[in-house]
Amino acid sequence: MIKDEVMKDLKFKQRCGSYGVRWDDFYIYENIIILNTPKKDIFVLLDDNYNTIGILNLKDVKDKEEIEKYILGYKKMYNLVDKENGLSFPYPFQDFSLSEIVELGNRTSIYKNDIIVNGKLVIDKNKYNNTYILLLSYIKFLGDQIEQYFLNFYSMTMMGFDYPDIYSYVKSLMNNIEECINLNIEQERQPFPTNIIEYLGQNSENIEIYWEELYYIIVLLLKEKGYEIEKGFEHYLEIRKIDKENIDLSEIAMKLLKILEVPKVENKKTFDMEAINLQNWLEEDLSKVKKLK
Repeated sequence: MIKDEVMKDLKFKQRCGSYGVRWDDFYIYENIIILNTPKKDIFVLLDDNYNTIGILNLKDVKDKEEIEKYILGYKKMYNLVDKENGLSFPYPFQDFSLSEIVELGNRTSIYKNDIIVNGKLVIDKNKYNNTYILLLSYIKFLGDQIEQYFLNFYSMTMMGFDYPDIYSYVKSLMNNIEECINLNIEQERQPFPTNIIEYLGQNSENIEIYWEELYYIIVLLLKEKGYEIEKGFEHYLEIRKIDKENIDLSEIAMKLLKILEVPKVENKKTFDMEAINLQNWLEEDLSKVKKLK
């Protein structure tokens, strides 16, 4: 990673802009970009894809070697799963590192009914029946929320306030989504994305950004609990009980990591976009599959 090339990248400049820091005031250590901020002891750490891996507050640390140790610690935590020390997410993503959640979210775009993964349009006659798509949409939502978390974390740190760690935050986020689903099941009514956004205390004016992601999450969690949304306009707001499938969602979710084994491309929606069946591609043996370009 070369500093001059980083400074020319528009995505890097946009990331700096989101934090309100200068895009020409940083240094690189062990492939980590360290952004200086208006406060000399606070730094924003980015990976080589310009994802935030941590907000570093070194108020009482002056020794250079100790600073570098902290930086490497954040890098390790970003790429590590350590369940014994609380560095893991709840089921079904308990075996995913923070970097894997973030990067899978980056590789996925959802435009209303269209899902794009690694620059390929995902085709499926019934996306709401495809567990891979449902799980990937959940990961996409978590990735979006993690990005916003770090922006909030930075603001609180700059003002001298404490903030929960990322794993506690995501755990609470997922628990509250499940609580919202359970509450609607108890009332025998269909949950809507607006219900989840309001339950999370977020601005409902931004619901369009997350509508599809949250709808897929609702379908996933209802199905896991043995329910589905009743079909037909005459059954608006209703859910019905179905046979609960005994499947381990975490095993299915781990297959999504295959998406990260191919070169990263921009997710731009075009008329001549190549299409793939995500489930078929994920379940084929990697050695027999032509990698996505």
